[in-house]
Order: sequence, then structure tokens, then C-alpha cells
Amino acid sequence: MLPADYVSSAITGIVVALTSWLPVGPEGGAVSRFLGSVAEGYSNYLVPAYLGVIFAVIFYFRDPIAVGTQRALSRSIGAELKYLFYASLFTLVLGYPLVAGNWEFLDPTTSDAVNAAVGAAMILVGLACLVRKRAPLEEVEKRLADGEEPTLLDAVLSGIAQGLAMLGELSATGLVLLVLSLSGMKPKKALKLLFMISPIYMILRLLLLGSWNPAMPVYLPFTAFITSFVTAILFMKALMVVGERLSRRTFLTLMGLIPIVVYLLEVML
Repeated sequence: MLPADYVSSAITGIVVALTSWLPVGPEGGAVSRFLGSVAEGYSNYLVPAYLGVIFAVIFYFRDPIAVGTQRALSRSIGAELKYLFYASLFTLVLGYPLVAGNWEFLDPTTSDAVNAAVGAAMILVGLACLVRKRAPLEEVEKRLADGEEPTLLDAVLSGIAQGLAMLGELSATGLVLLVLSLSGMKPKKALKLLFMISPIYMILRLLLLGSWNPAMPVYLPFTAFITSFVTAILFMKALMVVGERLSRRTFLTLMGLIPIVVYLLEVML
């Protein structure tokens, strides 16, 4: 066990946490090649890194989870809890068969290209908001929504988006942001809902990774877990601030440019 092992573990935790909330995907071609060049044996740390992100979400939403549980016991289920249930359900219905059958149709490089296409679509939605003053599905959403609360349509589309992400190393973040932006949802609200439903997607990714029993001291996977946990929480808070301060068009443009730039760098380098 060398100091470099701790560095590799920490880098893996940080990168997985950051890319979990960006529309590039933690296991895409570009990210995997980057980790392979700076963190030797990074694949051994993916499981604790994913677990760190999952526990970060649970910790971040600990108060809403407690309130939502109390309301559910009193049979007063709010719109966000319904969104969480139906989005998770559709993620499982669509994603689990892909995991169980090991049906990953897209290789990492192709997944990066799809992520870039999703990024381009996000930019187009932002432009539509500028030109038409509304998102493509905003009128439909207004008929279904109670104020700014998520609807059943949001939940179904988000669940389908996360499930389809299991077709390869696709970014569930990018796909869910795209479908929520189509309904005209504000960036901060879209981010909150995205974070809420992400654990079920990450659990599916853990199942896809298969068994994990590396021969290493417990301190190394724990390092990946804790760095991922802390980074995920800090990055969630930072994104929520950015989502609140930026306009919908600016936010979608910036988020959409990230996978496009990543893919172009991958092709050129």
C-alpha cells in the first residue's frame, strides 16, 4: 500500500461525484480514459465512490425525507414524493431488465457522442425559451401542474430517461435535465428533482458493475467513499446556487456545452 494508492482512491471519488451531477457520465469514454491516466486501478474504487454519492443524496435530503415519511404515514403524499415514487418505478421497470440482461448497446465513446447530442438538445430548448418565451411542453405542463410542483408526466419522463441511460454509459443527469427543461421547469427545481431520484439509477449502475471484492486495505475504499460523499454534497449545493441565480436559457446553454466540449476533446486528442 503506497501513498499513490490513496491519491488514486481520492481522485476516483472526486471525479465520480463531480461527473455524477454533470451531463457527461462517470463511466463515459472520456472520463474513463482520464481516470485511467491519473488514478491507477480506479475501477476498484467505483463501487465505494457510487455509494458515497448515494449516501450524500440521502444526507442532503434528510429533512425532506423525514417530513415526507411522516406525511406518507398520514396519507398526505405531496407532489415531490409522488414524483420520487413514479420516477423510481419507471427507472426500475425500464432499467432493471437492461441490467439483468447485461444489455449495454452503446460503448463508452458512442455514449459520449449521445451525451453531446443531449447537450445540443438542451441548448436548443434554451433557445426555444428565448425565441418562443416558453419551453416546448410548457403549455401541457400548465394544464397538469399545481403551481410549480412536478407532475406525473415529469415523473414518467424522468424515469424513462434514467432507465434509457442504462443502454450504455449515458449521463442520467443530462437526460433528466433535458426532459424536465422541456416542461419549462426552473433550473433549481429541476436539479432538486434530479438529485432526489438519482440513487435508484446509481443502484442499477452498481448492479451492472457486478460483484466487488478487491484485495485491498479497507482504508482505500473508505477514502473513495468519503471523498465522493463530501464532493457530491458540496457540488450539489454549488449547483443549486447556480441554478437559482442563472436564467433557464443560460443554465441550459452552459450545461449543454459541457458534454459537447468533452466529446470534441475526446475526438481531437
